[in-house]
Amino acid sequence: MQSLSLDQNSASLYLLCGEEPLLLRDWLDSARESLKQAGFEDIQSHTTDTGFDWEDLLNEISAPSLFANKKCRIIRIPNGKPGSKGSKVIQALCENSPDDTIFIFVVPKLDRPTKNSSWAKCLQRTGEIVELKPVYPDQLADWIFQRARQKSLSISLESASFLAERTEGNLLAADQELEKLSIRFSGEKEPAFDVIEESVAQSARYNNFVLVDACLAGNAPRAMKVLNSLIAEGYVTTQLLWALQSSLQQMSCLKQAQLGGRINQRLWQDLRIWSSKQRLFETALARLGLEQIERLLQSCATLDRIGKGQQDAEFPQAEWLQMKSLVGQFCGIMPTETLIQD
Repeated sequence: MQSLSLDQNSASLYLLCGEEPLLLRDWLDSARESLKQAGFEDIQSHTTDTGFDWEDLLNEISAPSLFANKKCRIIRIPNGKPGSKGSKVIQALCENSPDDTIFIFVVPKLDRPTKNSSWAKCLQRTGEIVELKPVYPDQLADWIFQRARQKSLSISLESASFLAERTEGNLLAADQELEKLSIRFSGEKEPAFDVIEESVAQSARYNNFVLVDACLAGNAPRAMKVLNSLIAEGYVTTQLLWALQSSLQQMSCLKQAQLGGRINQRLWQDLRIWSSKQRLFETALARLGLEQIERLLQSCATLDRIGKGQQDAEFPQAEWLQMKSLVGQFCGIMPTETLIQD
């Protein structure tokens, strides 16, 4: 990851682009440390929300300083658009920026409108653009593996993949789990996979993965208890649907392979189903046929359309009743039975 450079030829204006909060936090923490070591004692952060005045930036650099401290101003622009006033101020800073002040403008992403804006082009000519690339799903396990090493925690690739699955691409959540694990296993050799799995399970509240596990096991009372708890916590159906649909798609692949006598260890690995979960999937495979799995996937598609507003719900709470029916049928009970499990 490109870091802040503070040599004699370094820029005084930066455009930092990134949508991942953890990567932004890491970059800015590293930048602050470098700035302090270089003698920048006055480091302030601002957000361009209500009450922020762009003119203050110009007034600050034009006003004489009693102590001549080196300064850094970090300006977060949440919507990525500084507006006409902000654009003019940024361009003015590009044309006449003092040597003792560094400005870091933070935006979510470097999309085409941003690249083509006059203020961004000006920054590109006179300053530096730092674009923090996201960690894609197929990179997440390796990222977690390396992140663990940075915390002096040794874990296996299987454990890293498990954490990637559990945290659904949320780097902040993954980092929090690694932090807890690094504290618990500080100075110890690599903890076994089942130890990490148990540790993560103990620290987690009900979530969509607990719901999926109950569905795979065919434990309808537990699945409904978890689902009702998630509803009470304020979850929406779209937050749960991804995990349910993903597991059903895995089930479909497994069922077709089972019918053709082609289930083997390579298939489990390709589907990213680890040894600790294979028993649950085997239980579900014995309970559900291919047609049932396909109907459940169709129900997922219906829920997805309702959640996106592409299909109207027939009556209030229809979305959650559909979800309860899906969970109940996943567990192996009929829709009429599902509604009783409250």
